[in-house]
Amino acid sequence: MKALPLLFLLFVSTPALANQNSASPEALIEAKYRQYIRDFIAKDYEAIAGHFNPPIQRTNFEGSVVLQNTGEIKRMYQNVMANIQKGYSYSEVDSIDIQPLSRSTYAASVSFTRYNTKDEAIFEGRSIYLFGNQSGEWKMFSMIQAERE
Repeated sequence: MKALPLLFLLFVSTPALANQNSASPEALIEAKYRQYIRDFIAKDYEAIAGHFNPPIQRTNFEGSVVLQNTGEIKRMYQNVMANIQKGYSYSEVDSIDIQPLSRSTYAASVSFTRYNTKDEAIFEGRSIYLFGNQSGEWKMFSMIQAERE
């Protein structure tokens, strides 16, 4: 009789695990990216850094920088938030296009809008993120600021 609840739990959880493992890389990457955006909005610098596999490269219109570790990534995001558009409240993903570059590397082109507390758009942007799966988990290793199409 004690084995019955365990068998039930195994029966219920196995399909859920199978669905997670059978999800496409694109679906997994999109889910990771959307969690990254939630962490960005929450200013959870520890969680933000956890979405990256350092060293990472960040390229914007002013140049490129390589961040060697999670501490540098956290400090960079603290600086980003300290200098973000006045009145920033949250971000929305307008579009995300994920394309494979190889079996373990994908590019995500993301258009996004930042809003203030009055739900007014204060910035529209686009970035390209490179995701790798070297450790069994999709993580970003490069961010490139791009022109909004």
